[in-house]
Amino acid sequence: MATFADIEAVLFDLGGTLVDYPVPSWPVLAGRCARGVLSGMVVGSEGRLPPATEVPGPDEAQSRRRAPGPDTPVAHRVMAALRRVVRSVSGRTLPNMGEMCFRPLMARGRLFDDTLPALRALRGRGYRLGLVSNTPWGTPDYLWGSQLERFHLAPLFEVACFSSEVGFRKPDPRVFHAALDRLGVGPERAFFVGDDTGADIVGAAGLGMRCALIRRPGHELPAGPAAPDLSITSLAELLDVLPGRDQKP
Repeated sequence: MATFADIEAVLFDLGGTLVDYPVPSWPVLAGRCARGVLSGMVVGSEGRLPPATEVPGPDEAQSRRRAPGPDTPVAHRVMAALRRVVRSVSGRTLPNMGEMCFRPLMARGRLFDDTLPALRALRGRGYRLGLVSNTPWGTPDYLWGSQLERFHLAPLFEVACFSSEVGFRKPDPRVFHAALDRLGVGPERAFFVGDDTGADIVGAAGLGMRCALIRRPGHELPAGPAAPDLSITSLAELLDVLPGRDQKP
């Protein structure tokens, strides 16, 4: 078995790795989105779902977003421009509607039973923890940051990088670099855990990170072009290969 005694930081994917977000069929998805908007616009306050987060105003939203650079993908530039137009025309109305749409989908997420025990154990062993996650359908990072708060994950991570904030999606190496740079750790001393071979394993391994593919029972994704250093079915298995940082190999 490979040894990982020189690892300093462990980075994780979010959905499918730490949190289970059931993906319904398209008709059910559309119905839940419509229900979320209805609950926010029509239903009385006593019948509304709890908000996923407070939608930031234009100035705060702009301050959170990294300024595009010369290598920022065109798609991200277009999405950022559309967001600015939407906010300038509607204030908070349309962003709030988007938040209402996703609220019932996020509300169905649940933390996997092994997530908190494994993360706390790794922190206790001296590892620095980070998150690198793609955000679906261009959803803003603040929505997903609120999920870290909801599940009590935020205090465990030193950094959390979402694709909609950074401007690149896994497996692009730049989204991994964003997290590693903030941690001040090189890829050769970092370990990545994800459930998607194409996005997580290809991206992390291509950068020189060692990685584990987690195959949650009933959530297995098709095999991809890259092989992980470790294949697991529970995050608890990480504790078998990642010893305390003060322990001798």
